[in-house]
Amino acid sequence: MNGVLERDRRLMTHARHAAGNLAHALKTPVSVLTTLADGIEEPRRRRIRDELARIDSAVHHHLARATAAGDAGLAPRIAVGEVLAPILEGLGRLAERRGITLHAELPEPLYLRMDAQDLQELVGNLLDNALRWAAGQVRLNGGEEAGGVWLAVEDDGPGMDAAQRQAAMARGARLDEQRSGSGLGLAIVKDLTELHGGRLSLEEAATGGLRVRLWLPGSALREQS
Repeated sequence: MNGVLERDRRLMTHARHAAGNLAHALKTPVSVLTTLADGIEEPRRRRIRDELARIDSAVHHHLARATAAGDAGLAPRIAVGEVLAPILEGLGRLAERRGITLHAELPEPLYLRMDAQDLQELVGNLLDNALRWAAGQVRLNGGEEAGGVWLAVEDDGPGMDAAQRQAAMARGARLDEQRSGSGLGLAIVKDLTELHGGRLSLEEAATGGLRVRLWLPGSALREQS
């Protein structure tokens, strides 16, 4: 049994590396094509750039799914605050340049069984989306709940009304389509959260903006409904 588990771990590590290599392999030609499109007259230039942007977003979206789909049962135990520290540091500098205050409040210790890269992908996308819409403030907080961990990111931007939030959470809906310019960030979060047996909800923030709350099981081996 240990031999089988070790073999599976090696295969999944190889799959992750292959997915990363694919992302890097596609990044350069997409960038070159985007640059070449600048020499084409409008409106064809805009249409070509839009399609290239869709390709780039779709590649990142499906690679994020592929890297998270197979390793839930073998995920390591990670400290949430420690794993998110570099993300908060980098986005904190970006927020400062935009005149936005990024405040994080995470209790210690707070642990999950999840790949560190997946957690960074989840929270990084939520914070990036919040920074796009915030007027001056973005907050991240979290804690323990029902045998798992909850994390919430909220901004003080225009938010979404109840009908928009309900439509965004409908089965098969793409969250990013509800807010122009948000890219695939929220859709990636929704997919990764469900792949890990978690739940995601959209709420109105106390500041009037959007509050995205996700819950992740504390054990990677927890049965998923």
